[in-house]
Amino acid sequence: MFMIREILGYCIISAVCLLGMAVFYAPICFLLRNRVPPTKQLAYFLFGACVIIVLAATVIVGASKTAAADRSLNLVPFQAFQETWGMPEPKKIAQTAANVVMFVPLGFMMPVAFRRMRSFWKTALSLALFSFAIEFTQYFTGRSADIDDLMLNTLGGILGYLIFFVVSKLFRKKRPRRTSRDYHRSVRKL
Repeated sequence: MFMIREILGYCIISAVCLLGMAVFYAPICFLLRNRVPPTKQLAYFLFGACVIIVLAATVIVGASKTAAADRSLNLVPFQAFQETWGMPEPKKIAQTAANVVMFVPLGFMMPVAFRRMRSFWKTALSLALFSFAIEFTQYFTGRSADIDDLMLNTLGGILGYLIFFVVSKLFRKKRPRRTSRDYHRSVRKL
């Protein structure tokens, strides 16, 4: 039951952020309607919404609740899985799942919105750096910074990219293959 409440909280934050972004983005969308195709605008909007939701869930929410003296730093991989840190098991599972799940949409939307990010390594590295920036910020705002969060976030981004890759292969327009005969015909016409 605790996991459902925890995930529901993230969903409510996400819905509020999405609604707020839609209100602010509507005039921009209207102004750019003749220059940027609507599908590209939607991709930019959804990617921006994903970034804001992740920042809201990781940096903004809870930053004012903790004192700088309460911060902690974990640089030992997989230590959070071995120790409980005073956290009940359901909360630990929900937090681990949330660290993976919240980066899946980013991993999917980044190559959709930005053509240059269609490389696996560019997407994975960008999302790892984004996760590092979040953990770095969390440490200095009095929260904990954890290498496990960085790894789980990056894993979520990679899973999102793999979903993008599979979906793009399924919906890619099939082009007829050019044979050597076609090539020689086109050269003779010149």
